[in-house]
Amino acid sequence: MPVWFEVLGPIRGLRDGVELPLGSPQQRVLLAVLLTAAGEPVAAGVISDVLWSGDPPQAAAATVQQYVSRLRRVAGPIGRTAAGYRLDVDSDLRRYRTFLGQARDLAAAGRTAAAVDAYAAGLGLWTAPAGTGLPAEARAHPVFADLDREHAAVLAEAADAALDAGRGAVLAPVLECAAGWHPYDEGLQARLLRTLAAAGRTTDALDHFRAARERLVGELGIEPGPLLRDAHRAVTAPAVVRPAQLPTPPVTFTGRTAELARLDAIAGPRPLVLVGGLGGVGKTSLALHWAHRAAPRYPDGQLYVDLRGFAPSGVPLSPVEALHGFLEALGVPRSNQPATLDGLSALYRSVLAGRKILVVLDNARDDEQVRPLLPGTAGCAVLVTSRSYLGGLSVDEDARSVGLDVFRDSDALGYLRSRLGAARVDAEPWAAAEIVRVCGGLPLALAICAAWAERSPAYTLATVAAELRRRDGLDAFAAVNVGRDVRTVFSWSYRRLGADAAELFRRLGRHPGPDVPLATAISAAGRTSSETLGLLAELTDAQLLSEPRPGRYAAHDLVRAYALEIAADDREGDLVRILDHYLHSVIAGARLTNPYRRQRDPGTPAAGVVPFTPVDVPDAVAWFDAERENLSAALDAADRAGLDEYVWLLCWGMNGFLLDHLGRWDEAIPFARTALAAARRRGDVWWRGYLHNVLGNCYHRAGDHEQAHREWSLAAAVGRESGDPIRIAIGLGGMASVLTERDEWPDGDSIERAAGYADEMRALLADIDRAGPPGRADGRTTHARDLIGFTYRQTALRVLHRTGDVEAAVAERAAGIAVHESIENWLQVQNGWQQIGRMREHAGDPDGAVEAYEKALSLGRNDEWITVELLARLAGCHARLGHEGAAAHCRAGALERLDGVYHPSADRLRALLPPPRP
Repeated sequence: MPVWFEVLGPIRGLRDGVELPLGSPQQRVLLAVLLTAAGEPVAAGVISDVLWSGDPPQAAAATVQQYVSRLRRVAGPIGRTAAGYRLDVDSDLRRYRTFLGQARDLAAAGRTAAAVDAYAAGLGLWTAPAGTGLPAEARAHPVFADLDREHAAVLAEAADAALDAGRGAVLAPVLECAAGWHPYDEGLQARLLRTLAAAGRTTDALDHFRAARERLVGELGIEPGPLLRDAHRAVTAPAVVRPAQLPTPPVTFTGRTAELARLDAIAGPRPLVLVGGLGGVGKTSLALHWAHRAAPRYPDGQLYVDLRGFAPSGVPLSPVEALHGFLEALGVPRSNQPATLDGLSALYRSVLAGRKILVVLDNARDDEQVRPLLPGTAGCAVLVTSRSYLGGLSVDEDARSVGLDVFRDSDALGYLRSRLGAARVDAEPWAAAEIVRVCGGLPLALAICAAWAERSPAYTLATVAAELRRRDGLDAFAAVNVGRDVRTVFSWSYRRLGADAAELFRRLGRHPGPDVPLATAISAAGRTSSETLGLLAELTDAQLLSEPRPGRYAAHDLVRAYALEIAADDREGDLVRILDHYLHSVIAGARLTNPYRRQRDPGTPAAGVVPFTPVDVPDAVAWFDAERENLSAALDAADRAGLDEYVWLLCWGMNGFLLDHLGRWDEAIPFARTALAAARRRGDVWWRGYLHNVLGNCYHRAGDHEQAHREWSLAAAVGRESGDPIRIAIGLGGMASVLTERDEWPDGDSIERAAGYADEMRALLADIDRAGPPGRADGRTTHARDLIGFTYRQTALRVLHRTGDVEAAVAERAAGIAVHESIENWLQVQNGWQQIGRMREHAGDPDGAVEAYEKALSLGRNDEWITVELLARLAGCHARLGHEGAAAHCRAGALERLDGVYHPSADRLRALLPPPRP
């Protein structure tokens, strides 16, 4: 009868695969000591030292003999020689040493690839640190500690051979398993990064680096050493994205010599510099001028964001949105990012680790808007501009400040000379001095005056000065020296506009988002594309708009505030044009991302509004990613204006992307909450029921099942309130889903309760079903039949629970699939086959489960999340059947789709994947 012992992990003994009783803890320690010798004798003194930590009892020798006598009953002959006790049995350690010898012989012969296979086979025998489970004082003895050190050294030796042979994928699983046993061995952690990357698992390598760094910083208070940093750079180097987000520097820049010198002086390792001053004083100009000049010091790129801390809308850019933008610029797609601020900030710091990047945070509102955007590593610099005093950053983050005041007269005149030419300014010195005096040295006011004078060479400085004198003391501009309000100066540029450009300027003042895409401007103008482009060119020439990116337009905060002030004629009408554009565009995209949803009619857009019409799903998703921030702002603007129908329709359209395609259920919750409040204000029963159903889905997917049950029960209550059996059934169906549709298999009580809800649904819907013709009928009948088909999810589980007859349960579920097929809802047909797979899997029929999952996969309807879940479940079934090739293929397909995706939905699906076989 073959006997096998294990010491490379927990101590185990097996005879014909059956566990052997190894006795008391001390007896197990003795066995482990003998096994570590791998057939060589162990001195009695060593045994005593391990058993009693150097303080043996008087009867130590007799006790050891008793332990040996008992062990002989399970382990066979234990020899006794002058050198000590000797156990000659087959063990994982002896087999490991055999593989190790083969590996080293093959490597010496130049057969590195074969050596890597031998290394992998030997190292794969380790299941945990040697002697895991023994008392801590025993495991601390050199007989075990030396074995662990040997293990770490061989891992490094094998990893180097694998990397040299280009066979990192062979050794990656072994290193990945062992890395946690040697958490502070940076050489081992670095080799794991390299082998994961060599195996094509770059995302896993970056995840591992982030975890290793957090462990070192959190537990030891140190940053990664050069080995780990070099490995991280080697992994990221091929895919490094070097952002270049700095807007164009100001063409005309004058003065500020002292401020530039101070910026140069304090820009050392990991500087955080605050540029403060009043609005319009030139903080952004100084920041951009210096940033472009300093860019060569930061070879890994530059990040820039306008935080809109003092936007006219009163809604600053959230740190979450800023981080989304930065991570996109650094190569992480928006749809693959975490949703929480903590998750985004951690990922941002990890991506920046070891890099030299300049970050410019323009127009910050307060400390808390800035803190999450600070890199966590030396080498990066951050330049912040703000009208507020950010004292918390000065105290807590050692930020240095550069205060910016208005121009001195000499610098103001120098600015005018640089803009208008020295000859023109010097020809009218008194007029130039008057302009400087009235502008009070405010760079923004000077810039607008200069632009006004530049527009027409016949418009002399004396004319400008005369206009200033005439308006001296009028609304705001006479108070430049006190309040720095330049509304009157804006009016000069505004009055120079043609009537059509002026109308567009007023309308764009109602745009709620951070920038205006050309398509939205066309709808706001109600004109053709070429006509609108001409008007936008006129506005940019007047410096009332800028074009920070091709086809996207923005305005300074003060300019937007001015546009809002003068847009008094038809404020709601202007906003409605913009809302119509976003609403009809997002609904056109949502109809593509989920054509099975009951469509909602957004009505007819205002005359001249031209919505974006995507050609296919990728086109729709690309548009949604580009306009996500504007859509969110549009929904908030509609809510503030009391335009409730726009609120819930915008929410419905965004759900077509967030819920039905991107799987961002967490992101959809606040929009649904806002829309639900609007529906309650209006007393709209249908939308209340719909939005409670949306929230139920979102919370269920996010794992908050208790809140999901509450929302669905409220949806059912809305249905009862309105006497709508379909709405009641939707709520009941959701409540049933919460009980049974989780990753773990439901218990019997949950199944029975869910099936009770299903019975109630069928009773409610029976009359509607009977009244309709066969197949697809009117929308209400089709919806009722779809819900009836849904009920078979629960009744099939009840059949399986009560009878244990999987074939009867499958037959019950197939009846529901037939209902969905009759109304051509192929998404629910796919879900039905997926559930059949789960039932067969639960019943211990992995072959039948594979067949069902493959059937569901063949019915794919462009839903990546269902596809990934099916691949994960197929991988698990194949692994249990021993089909490692098929399991690896499914696992690879799922991981490929999850590569670089960090939000909770992706984490849940990764957890379903079986681990690769060593």
